[in-house]
Amino acid sequence: MSCEAPVSVIGGFPPLDAAAEALQDLYRALNPAEHIDKYLNRLCEHAVELIDDADMAGVTILDEEGTPSTTARTSREVALVDELQYRSGDGPCIEAAESSEIVVADRIAASERWPGLASEARRFGVQSFLSIPLPPLEPGARAGAVNVYGSRSDGFARSEVALMNLFTTAAGYAIGSTERYRGARQLALQLERALESRAVIDQAKGVLMAVHGVDADAAFEMLVDKSQRTNTKLRVVAEDLLASVRITEI
Repeated sequence: MSCEAPVSVIGGFPPLDAAAEALQDLYRALNPAEHIDKYLNRLCEHAVELIDDADMAGVTILDEEGTPSTTARTSREVALVDELQYRSGDGPCIEAAESSEIVVADRIAASERWPGLASEARRFGVQSFLSIPLPPLEPGARAGAVNVYGSRSDGFARSEVALMNLFTTAAGYAIGSTERYRGARQLALQLERALESRAVIDQAKGVLMAVHGVDADAAFEMLVDKSQRTNTKLRVVAEDLLASVRITEI
């Protein structure tokens, strides 16, 4: 079986140089402001270029409830092979994403482990499977795997598995950095909106204090009472009050 080929095959510089160039291209393409799917699609394209025995590639991501989906792919057939696994709840992409372990199988191994998948996948020209888990970057982060499918029956060489693991791990950390950036940006926006809401509510309290001659606590209770009676958000109640005052002034 070719996956038992000596790891020393990777010792030649061309494969490693190609991986380095692919990673550099991915880093240049990484833009936190853009959707990560564009980056993942390019990752899949490079995976097929790097691995001689790979014909197609895709990325599986598990959502918060553990439901898998294909977020990037090099061809329509990838989504079809992935869907076979999603429906049965079993297969290399599911195993790799859930266990964080590399899953590799040639035609014989695949037929023994997932007979239904192996038989159906051959209709799309797939006989060999390689799924590399994305690195777990932080607790609670969504799990996923990069899946490489090949038409050869003898599977992927150990050198190819090692190279793909190196490439996926490096790319995975770049993805994690982008996700953390987005999380921080989202938190900043939420805090900004919260401060804006606080300012509007404070202005409304000031109006009520001046009109009714009450203190700040009583003014706030008046806003809360109307919010509850009308089932309206507190900020909206405050904005409506300020708008009515401006209209009166005009």
